Amino acid sequence: MLELNHDWLIAAFSVSNSVRALFYLPQVIAVARSVDGARDIALSTWWMWAANNALGAVYAGVVMHHRVLAISFLLSAVACLVIIALALRARRRMNRRRNGLGVA
Repeated sequence: MLELNHDWLIAAFSVSNSVRALFYLPQVIAVARSVDGARDIALSTWWMWAANNALGAVYAGVVMHHRVLAISFLLSAVACLVIIALALRARRRMNRRRNGLGVA
């Protein structure tokens, strides 16, 4: 069986997870530019991902005592929350337009 150095594996996962946070940027831009209230964004999915990443951050910090891994999960959780906030804002604006209340 292949023996792996656990430190290397944790470091590789940490780097991969941190880079993953950058890949949220296209979604953030798409939601921010949305003109239809970000209808195609499944908020339940993004809430689940945010919660899962937040729990991953807590587990990495509290159980594994691995600060880098905890921060990488935290970055992903924050990115998910940014997308949720932008989508909710887009939906609120769309509803205000539909109801003739203007945009605030």
